[in-house]
Amino acid sequence: MEHLSSERDSSSFAMFVQNGGSAVACVRPGSAQESIGRDAEVRPALRAYLEEQELAFPDTALIEELGLCQGRARIDLATVSGVLHGYEIKSSRDRLNRLASQAATYSRVLDRVTLVVGANHFEAALRVVPRWWGVLVVRAGIEGVSLDPFRPAAENPEQDPRALVELLWRDEALELLDCHNAAAGVRSKPRPAVWARVCEVLDLTQIRSAVRYRLRSRAVTVTSA
Repeated sequence: MEHLSSERDSSSFAMFVQNGGSAVACVRPGSAQESIGRDAEVRPALRAYLEEQELAFPDTALIEELGLCQGRARIDLATVSGVLHGYEIKSSRDRLNRLASQAATYSRVLDRVTLVVGANHFEAALRVVPRWWGVLVVRAGIEGVSLDPFRPAAENPEQDPRALVELLWRDEALELLDCHNAAAGVRSKPRPAVWARVCEVLDLTQIRSAVRYRLRSRAVTVTSA
């Protein structure tokens, strides 16, 4: 694919390779081309990539099917450390008809987003997702399914504090308000009122920190159980 070696994106490509390069997941010999067409076969390659790139670092948690905007959308995988980074898979057999609405939702919440896309959807997908999204291209080789970096994810310039704070459970949001002596008047209110108060009291940086902490804590609890 000419786009992958274009001069325009050579610097981004080089940067991503320096940060780890491709990840390969083993598949049955001769089945790689078929496997890249299925989400379930791409996930092992993505997990292998994340194990090397992000999960090797302490205090990093992996969350599968993270619901966003009160369940309006679910992103396939997310890692939580100092950054909330979502990964959406669009294999060669997937359709892109929902990608625009998913991109709009993910871009309201996540710090960074990477699209993991089949080569046949590459050009069409690039026209849909924001330029700050990272892109990994799914390929089939003799060693199995590989993920080739096209560009790294950049920081989200359009994050919505309210959409982000909705990742907190009601009791978590109240506890956060208690820490800032701001829970009075909303203790008996429904979640939307509690979330609204959080957005009144805390800035985006504080909300980001609180949400990351809570998501990591939940992941640790589930793993321990």
